[in-house]
Amino acid sequence: MQQFRLSNDVAEKYKDAPEGSIFSAKYTYGSWSEHFKWPPCTHVEQFGLTGNIEDETQALLMEFGVDHGEFTTHVLEESQRVVASGQYSVGTESGWKPTSDMYRGRKDYRNQRIFTIDPTTAKDLDDALHVTDLGNGQVEIGVHIADVSFFIPPDCEIDIEAQRRCTTVYLVDRTVPMLPRPLCEVACSLNENVERLAFSCVWRMNRDGSLVKDQEVWYGRTVIKSCARLDYSTAQNIIENKVAYPGENEIDEKLWPISRRPTGGHTTSQVANDVRFMNEIAQARRKLRFQNGAIALSAVKLTFKLDDDRETPLLCEPYPIRDSNKLVEEYMLLANYLVAQRLITHTGPRACLRNHEPPDPEGLQQAADLAMEAIGFNIDIESSESLQRSLNRLGRECQDPILLQCITELLKTPMKPANYIAAGEISDEGWAHFALHIPYYTHFTSPIRRYADVIVHRLLQASIEGSEAVEDFPMEVKEIGAICNTCNEKKDGSRKAQERSDAVFLALYLRRFPKKKQLGIVMSVGNTAFTLFLPAMGISAVVFLDEHKDWIEYKAFEVPNMGRRINLKRTQRHKGEQWNELLIKNFVRVWVSCGCTDRAPLNVKLELEGPSLNENI
Repeated sequence: MQQFRLSNDVAEKYKDAPEGSIFSAKYTYGSWSEHFKWPPCTHVEQFGLTGNIEDETQALLMEFGVDHGEFTTHVLEESQRVVASGQYSVGTESGWKPTSDMYRGRKDYRNQRIFTIDPTTAKDLDDALHVTDLGNGQVEIGVHIADVSFFIPPDCEIDIEAQRRCTTVYLVDRTVPMLPRPLCEVACSLNENVERLAFSCVWRMNRDGSLVKDQEVWYGRTVIKSCARLDYSTAQNIIENKVAYPGENEIDEKLWPISRRPTGGHTTSQVANDVRFMNEIAQARRKLRFQNGAIALSAVKLTFKLDDDRETPLLCEPYPIRDSNKLVEEYMLLANYLVAQRLITHTGPRACLRNHEPPDPEGLQQAADLAMEAIGFNIDIESSESLQRSLNRLGRECQDPILLQCITELLKTPMKPANYIAAGEISDEGWAHFALHIPYYTHFTSPIRRYADVIVHRLLQASIEGSEAVEDFPMEVKEIGAICNTCNEKKDGSRKAQERSDAVFLALYLRRFPKKKQLGIVMSVGNTAFTLFLPAMGISAVVFLDEHKDWIEYKAFEVPNMGRRINLKRTQRHKGEQWNELLIKNFVRVWVSCGCTDRAPLNVKLELEGPSLNENI
């Protein structure tokens, strides 16, 4: 009999349903069943109602369609066969390296000073970089990406499974990989001091961040040997001259761990100089991008430190985006753009692109109207270029960084998600990427964790082999479009699962370490609740007024052309508050206590304390 798994939201929604009520249930892999009666039969499992991490995680994976489960025996056996020829064991040392046959037809970059920069805990390293000063005001940049498509030909067992998963799912306490670990963490991962197969994109730039005109960008399969596995913290220490600066005699282990220092005859001084040089050019490139109309509305990402049990959060804070992160981002963006250009010119309608449609104009106008109402600031929403100019001007003129952060949050709401498309299914005007303000874009740089990148690699290789290879490509435009749609669906599900995982662990953290008197700024107002943005944690959460009925009366009303308001009236003393009435509207500041819901499903619970900065009326 088919086993059903109900997500926490579904089970909670119907828990009080009359006996015998009929509902639909989801199959494990996303299709709909006939129906089932409530209460559930014994073959129906409910997840997420116990507050247990495992149950909550199973619930969120099911709810967002990314419950991929374990790899089948056939996939695991095939992955072992794929890597078997390169496995070796010498004494106590074992690992993987390319065989002599694998080198055939590849450009040799093993002596090039190549390194990776990734999160500290990363295990699947799919991109590496090199820079060479050409001495004429120009530099050569190389982006080297794991050659996943070499290991998984179309329609093999691994490929079929990867196509079903489409993306690696990164949760707080675990990773659900797209590829089996022998591939994603060993043979494909660009680990330091070992030879690896890569697909590379190499181009020339001017030191002002612009691309050299009329150049011939080089694309091709390579073999590399990364000399160092840097993390973002170490790279940032290098950029800030905290370590490996001129005249330093001894490297501080805390600032640049020995395990992350270069090997293969390359020195710390050489790698440090490369990092600083690349950062200089990346900053110039970033400045040019925003001058040319790109827009940045980055979401805050939480980072957690877990106890040894991998369930207990000991620390939770916003993940810092530093120059080292931006360095990698700039070169990945450029590589993706250049590969998109190659696909359009050489594979035509088959090109797998990533477009970003303009935001909803009505929603964008509402956000601009709120900014005008709150601080009298006019935001020009005509284009991404004018929007970024407005944000730059707001950053200079607004003396309140929290208000600036809130307006940025509001502007994110009407933004549409970027999607994968087959070029031949829409007109070329539809290829454009609104946020990047460029006419086309794709994803080439993460094939270990994104299936769309695998398709891009295959198309890119076909373009290198020639027009006949493109013509004989095993997928037509409609097939590529269908895969793009699946990738979009799984990408969205993965994002939502990650956000829900963050919320669960944040709730657990606040259960152990509740926060009192946290500043919250009203971002939207309903009839019985309002949403707050909490700058200290970089999250949004909801205050439910029905949970405050023991000491607050409230009444919602509409103000023409101004939106909804809620008038609060304190009916009795509560925790020593001094205020009597409070008008809730956008950008009003309040104090709240942050904790965890009393019963599952786990979530952040906000309790209103009172107004901040004399907001009472």
